[in-house]
Amino acid sequence: MPLALGSLAEALWTALRPSTILLGAVAFLFFADFLKKRRPKNYPPGPPRLPFIGNLFHLDLDKGHLSLQRFVKKYGNVFSLDFGALSSVVITGLPFIKEAFVHQDKNFSNRPIVPIQQRVFKDKGVVMSNGQVWKEQRRFALTTLRNFGLGKKSLEERIQEEAQYLIQAVREENGQPFDPHFKINNAVSNIICSITFGERFDYQDDQFQELLRLLDEVTCQEPSTQCQFYNVFPRIMKFLPGPHQT
Repeated sequence: MPLALGSLAEALWTALRPSTILLGAVAFLFFADFLKKRRPKNYPPGPPRLPFIGNLFHLDLDKGHLSLQRFVKKYGNVFSLDFGALSSVVITGLPFIKEAFVHQDKNFSNRPIVPIQQRVFKDKGVVMSNGQVWKEQRRFALTTLRNFGLGKKSLEERIQEEAQYLIQAVREENGQPFDPHFKINNAVSNIICSITFGERFDYQDDQFQELLRLLDEVTCQEPSTQCQFYNVFPRIMKFLPGPHQT
């Protein structure tokens, strides 16, 4: 009997080779992903997906709007997509958008969870927060802005004053071609700064220009391939190098 048990244990140990264990683990993960992503009865239709990566292989990241137009023609104005572990429902067409965000606004008021935004902004601020935190910060921001002149003539005067600085900055280009992006950003930021801090920053202020450049870089990096992969695989991408680390 001990010999038989020893032979059985040896056979089991031989069967549990690294390759067998790896295949078993992969099969388990695929099955767990399948159970996790099972759809309710009336879930919107969508293209077939692959475990873990979802519908990423269906999308042209450089021309995502064309991919969505193709899905609209096939599945209608309401369809589903999986971006890795993130399940999404896409709504197109004015009547459907109005139904969702006007007639059923309470059901669609929350913002989606975007890992790269959570990492950078930590769910703070009026733009990136959600739920009760967003309500409190929005109420505080509106009250503060009203106290500083929002909706009053004093705000109009600040805008007109900054417009003169912007016109002068454009004139200094002497009719030569130039990129107005940062000058306009500078003007808009100066209006906000004049309301909140009581002062504006010159268009030649190197420190303020660097701040505007960094803010612009953050905005441009978010749709990059690395950041999109971070949104899909945050636990893996946080260990890999790339612009999402900065």
